[in-house]
Amino acid sequence: MSAPRFKTALVLSGGAARAMAHLGVLEGLERAGYPPRMIVGTSMGAIIGALYAVHGSARIVSELMLEFVASDLFRNAIGAATDESEPGTSRSPFERFIQHAKKGFLFTRSISSISLVSYTKYLHIISELIPERGIESLPIPFAAVATDLVHGEEVVLTGGSLLRAVQASAAIPGVLPPSAYQGRYLIDGGWVDNTPVEPALALGAHFTIAVDASWDVSELQPLPDSALELAFRGSDITRMTLNRLRRARADVLLIPPVGHVRWSDFSRGHDCVEAGREVLAANLGRIKRRSLVRRVLSLGGWIRPPRPHPPTVGAPVILH
Repeated sequence: MSAPRFKTALVLSGGAARAMAHLGVLEGLERAGYPPRMIVGTSMGAIIGALYAVHGSARIVSELMLEFVASDLFRNAIGAATDESEPGTSRSPFERFIQHAKKGFLFTRSISSISLVSYTKYLHIISELIPERGIESLPIPFAAVATDLVHGEEVVLTGGSLLRAVQASAAIPGVLPPSAYQGRYLIDGGWVDNTPVEPALALGAHFTIAVDASWDVSELQPLPDSALELAFRGSDITRMTLNRLRRARADVLLIPPVGHVRWSDFSRGHDCVEAGREVLAANLGRIKRRSLVRRVLSLGGWIRPPRPHPPTVGAPVILH
């Protein structure tokens, strides 16, 4: 019986425009001869990861993503949920949401609809980028992480429609509509696991490289000046703290310096890609050393995935 193949998993966080840094990391890994054997992603990380699992080429994925975020279709959709005329560098979708509410542009819509972008429009947008394929048929194993809105669980989507899985994983609550998937009501996975290392281990990864393109408390705007802003700031801090716990088990954690980029500022896409290239180059030696150690510790050529520790919050539900 042949030994199982050593599986390097690339874990890609959410982060909207900031997550374009994943493209630079993918390019660097390919160039160094370390292409991922598995990809697990949340939100924008799921979008980019899905494209790589389909095409297997960082160059193709970068071209598709940069063309897509520059398209009128995507820019108009972002414009429906943001006000780019507003100066400043808001760090989260909620801060843009608040700016709209203050001006009254979208107040009626935000209290009468479940999302600022309709379900039909969201599905049309995402289907322009993600093909309708079965996840099981992909040449590179892939999983998307979403949040179960009813049960409060982390859900890992490893089978079924790739398009629907990515649609669910990237559904920012309030901005994009929840998605019905295999009997569950799902939203953006970043609310439970923005850097999903634990699911990668549960799926059999032997070595994990995690890329966290989100932001930190120190990078948020100055102190909130309203009750609503204060409530959202508290929510942001909770998610940031949870994210630190979730990403801690990665063999190598890469944090591109993109926290200053506004979540919706896709005009900075090339800058974020370059930040990804740079952080990968700076850590390539560490990746090689730690990967080698993992391989050497596999006695007699038999590779055993590291046993997942008890999850920090709750065991993910894996849907096939």
